[in-house]
Amino acid sequence: MFPQNERDFPKGHPKAADYDPSSPEAQEWHRLNVHPRGERDWPVGHPKAVDTPGNTNAVPTLPGIDPQHPDLEPFTGRTPAQAAAARALDAEAAKTAQPSPVVKPGLAPDPDQIRARVQALVAEGNTPEQANGIAVREMYEQMLATATK
Repeated sequence: MFPQNERDFPKGHPKAADYDPSSPEAQEWHRLNVHPRGERDWPVGHPKAVDTPGNTNAVPTLPGIDPQHPDLEPFTGRTPAQAAAARALDAEAAKTAQPSPVVKPGLAPDPDQIRARVQALVAEGNTPEQANGIAVREMYEQMLATATK
């Protein structure tokens, strides 16, 4: 039989080749991984594990609020002073804000029209890549011209 180069399971695991239920490793593995009422939701020592002192299961989790820092502003995490400063900056910026110009809606070019133009450009002696680039540029310029009228 060949010697084992790497362990298939950690020491103390029930499926390890050298498993001994009375070994300290097996007892520690059992303490960490087996719960008398079934599978554990959280590993031993995790803040959400029921048997961890000071677990945070009873702390409500509300949208936008950090349960560890409920004094901070919701969703931004800013202190009240930082939030007031940010609101003042936003108010200053709002004084100089300009409305966005309304763009006239346009229609996309017909794919059959683009395909026909590409074929015509290829027939004129352009490569398919060149013809595609030319046709797209022409259609784009045409769309811009109709949108600015």
